[in-house]
Amino acid sequence: MNWQHLSVFAKWTAFVLVAVFVLLFLFTYGDCVDNAACVTNAKRSSSVIMGGGFVIYWLVAITLFRRWNR
Repeated sequence: MNWQHLSVFAKWTAFVLVAVFVLLFLFTYGDCVDNAACVTNAKRSSSVIMGGGFVIYWLVAITLFRRWNR
């Protein structure tokens, strides 16, 4: 892996981290003190966002690695 590939991979990683944190903030920010439905929805949203981010990150990373190793 050369410096150009490392730079692309670092930018991809930073982009995914920022995107996931922004989505988590947008969809789970708020006060759910005594509201069970709000807590359930916040947990569900965070699970979907983190799971989706994980899957998309690794799909693109594996695609990049395969392309660079040809």
